[in-house]
Amino acid sequence: MLPHKSKFLLLLCCILSLGFIATNLVGYFVARDSLSKQITTDTLPLIGDNIYSEIQRDLLKPIVISSVMANDTFLRDWIVAGEKNPDTIRRYLQKIQQSYQTVTSFFISDATLTYYHSSGILKTISPHNELDKWYFRAASMADSHEINIDFDPSNPSQLTVFINYKVLDAKGDLLGITGVGLALSAVQQLIEDYQYKYHREVFFIDKKAALTLHSSEFGKDAVFGNGIIDPAIKGKIINTDSTSFSYQQDSNEIFIDSRYIEEFDWYLIVRQTDEYLQGSIFNSLLINLLISMVITAAVLTFSWRTLSGYQQQLEKMAVTDKLTGLNNRQMLEPVLEQLFKLSSRHNYQLCVAVLDIDNFKAINDQYGHPFGDKVLVAVAQLIRGLTRESDVLCRWGGEEFLILMPNCCSLDAKSFGRKVQQQLATTSFNIEQRQINIELSIGISQKNTEDKPESLIFRADQALLSAKRAGRNTIVVS
Repeated sequence: MLPHKSKFLLLLCCILSLGFIATNLVGYFVARDSLSKQITTDTLPLIGDNIYSEIQRDLLKPIVISSVMANDTFLRDWIVAGEKNPDTIRRYLQKIQQSYQTVTSFFISDATLTYYHSSGILKTISPHNELDKWYFRAASMADSHEINIDFDPSNPSQLTVFINYKVLDAKGDLLGITGVGLALSAVQQLIEDYQYKYHREVFFIDKKAALTLHSSEFGKDAVFGNGIIDPAIKGKIINTDSTSFSYQQDSNEIFIDSRYIEEFDWYLIVRQTDEYLQGSIFNSLLINLLISMVITAAVLTFSWRTLSGYQQQLEKMAVTDKLTGLNNRQMLEPVLEQLFKLSSRHNYQLCVAVLDIDNFKAINDQYGHPFGDKVLVAVAQLIRGLTRESDVLCRWGGEEFLILMPNCCSLDAKSFGRKVQQQLATTSFNIEQRQINIELSIGISQKNTEDKPESLIFRADQALLSAKRAGRNTIVVS
């Protein structure tokens, strides 16, 4: 008797074969309807995924660069020290611009309103200058960054896509705004490349349904819905993070795939029409469907078990840190949300502990990163051996580990932290024939009635910073 999976595969192959044959016999309109559904549910979302992956490679990089600048301790220290020696910041911005091949890099001090540029000090901005009002708007925004299309002060004739990123001090107070810029023409060229490669229209809209980034074929002042998308279906896009659907416009069927890009706070729109279904292209489609029946059956028969294995492996990889085998940050966030809700509903305590290996950079510098990786693995195994089954341990980033501790008060969490530190103190790690002693600083926070998930972690992180400042190998409870 055939296994259940083989039976299912055989049945699926038969259904697909009969479906393809029936499609060819039914005729033009049924085939068109079937293909329209396939485009809406499979083809266009897949193309949208591919374009989104390329956007992450091409357009999200400047956001990452600006984030790194905003969190650079050199920049913060230079500001706090009183912005002495402007040539220092000029060389820093110039290095950023050259290293990442951006058209501009800048920093504006909130204290002095000085506009520092890779070429030097450009000017002092003013709230009374129309060209400078973007800064005061960005300084008061709730988000950490924004994307703004404006003329570059260092090259007033060039429209530039700016990433404006807030620089905050340790208390969260604004120090200024930094970031980089891409030439708008270069960004438009990227979008045109996507359109040429995938033969679909590609553009972005904001939450007000206004065009933002688009190819040069759209006018500079083009408005969303003006000959692009029917205004009647705006709500289907704006009210959901990701969707794929079709609608009728005049005599054509329009296919739309949209997805919200959080880093931009915009929606990526991929659009196509059904024009290619007409005439000889449709006749070619009928022939291809016949060939596809045989190919699909062969591919399904050969690859079913392999794909099942890959799927399980990918699901595991998506929530596991590759180096340590612990849970990763992506897995932790939804678990924290769930534990937070359960804690509130059932009125039990919840603690977060953030553990950081002291002087880990020195270990990497002295012995090399491969050695440092082995240290991370050894520490992760030790901590995992001391946690409870109900605790959720993950690698939070770099040399930091985070533990969610349900049904645990801050005193118990601190006791656990001491237990980890004592275990480390009595353990001499033998790595690559080297004896090394390891210490941890630990920050702990306990959920209170005013906490949100992010604030609970934030307080634990701030406690960790206090532990570091207190001399390391210490525990601080928020």
